[in-house]
Amino acid sequence: MSKQDKPSDARLGGMDNLFLKAEHSRRIMAVTSIWTFKNPVVIERVYDVLRSFCENYPRFARVPKNEGFFRTPNWTILEGWEPQDNVIIHTLHEPTRKALQKYCAQQIQTPFDFTKPLWELHTIYGLKDNNSAIFFKAHHSIADGEGFIRSLLSTTSLEDTMKKLEKQSVIAHRTKPHHNSQASTVLENKIPKHLLQKFPSFIITALAFLYIIFWQIYVYSIAAYHDLYEALLCVIPVMRKDLYYKGLQSHEKEMAWSDDITLSDIKIIRQAFGGTLNDVMLTVVTRCVKGYLESIGKRRDNYISFLVPISLRQPSDWRLKNVVSGAWGFFSMKDLDTKQLLGQVRTEMLAIKSSWTPRLLYIWFERIFGASPGLSPPLSVYNHFCDIAHGVFTNIPGPQSPITYAGEEIQEYRSFPPQNGKGTIGIALISYCGKVSIGALADVHPDYPGLVEGVCKRFAEEFEFILDEAKMELSKKKDKVF
Repeated sequence: MSKQDKPSDARLGGMDNLFLKAEHSRRIMAVTSIWTFKNPVVIERVYDVLRSFCENYPRFARVPKNEGFFRTPNWTILEGWEPQDNVIIHTLHEPTRKALQKYCAQQIQTPFDFTKPLWELHTIYGLKDNNSAIFFKAHHSIADGEGFIRSLLSTTSLEDTMKKLEKQSVIAHRTKPHHNSQASTVLENKIPKHLLQKFPSFIITALAFLYIIFWQIYVYSIAAYHDLYEALLCVIPVMRKDLYYKGLQSHEKEMAWSDDITLSDIKIIRQAFGGTLNDVMLTVVTRCVKGYLESIGKRRDNYISFLVPISLRQPSDWRLKNVVSGAWGFFSMKDLDTKQLLGQVRTEMLAIKSSWTPRLLYIWFERIFGASPGLSPPLSVYNHFCDIAHGVFTNIPGPQSPITYAGEEIQEYRSFPPQNGKGTIGIALISYCGKVSIGALADVHPDYPGLVEGVCKRFAEEFEFILDEAKMELSKKKDKVF
């Protein structure tokens, strides 16, 4: 797979530049990942990997400079710079998970040094049982989350089989589901087979055709309603109350991750209640946030809103740049049972996937702001849009078999999106070796103590409860059959 430098990569794209414009010192636009190892990584091997990495992905060896009103910054080569200049070696004072989380959170809140390429790699020693870790932090202007993770994984033993990730993604955010085939499947499932056999084929075809028409009307009506509501939120003051607070955004951050659950257990829930994997996971996460807020007596909103990134890449698109848009999703924190909540989440996600707005926004930012970055609005406008949602929810596709980096096997694989605004929580769903977990990042603020820890510790518990419900539901279905 060739990753030669291309003329189109000489400058930042419009979306790349957007992440530079939207950043300030209390909201660092960084995508991050933590890998832990059973043994200490050898630093010389890390240097060798990084040299090859920067050759294959030139953006990691350059800095954005020389922006004009009608041109985005250049990706400029630095004379005399070496990849090891961006490597930090650190030993934890305590061999605990909390110490590792605290150190990594401190690095996220530290602004980038724009005299060097906009990334850092921290090799971390002193973990329990002589384990080690690598923490990678890169500016979002270099690439979106998918491009970032793909480039990182190309430095591992997975390099020769990277295309397998296209089939292993935990969640596939795609803009246009195949409504026609979905409608036909639903029709077949709704009508018992013995009844279908009693009608002539032309009647079945006519019914299927009518169903598809009404299904399309339904899908695009909920998408239109969703888009109108999004447009309304853009022109009114920030309405949400939960997680929000007065004053400047806290510069101090906190980080946590959950215990693992298994993909096989997620499949059981889907069999019982339907929905995609991300529908199930958003249901669990919504319950986690709701539970945390109610535990401190501060739940005031009926819906939690997440910015859901939508990849616009083709499966063969390996470019290191931002080919991503997004939409806000609104998920109920009312007292709904599991079936009701999962149904509401499915409807909301269907509206997001069916909307053309994310693609149109991407075209606007990429072409207009790419050609005339001087037209970019002031930071206060970015702040308004960034503060609208409660947080970000994204997926991180991971390999389903163990991989090695710099000669050492990766035991745990975590990743984190940037926060979107003040009083927000960034949540990433991560898969590795058949297991799934979430990683979370948020502001440290006295109004919401231990936010990310409170959400992450509930993840496995809430999932187990829904799993028990699913097993009971499936057992009832079996009883009906027999």
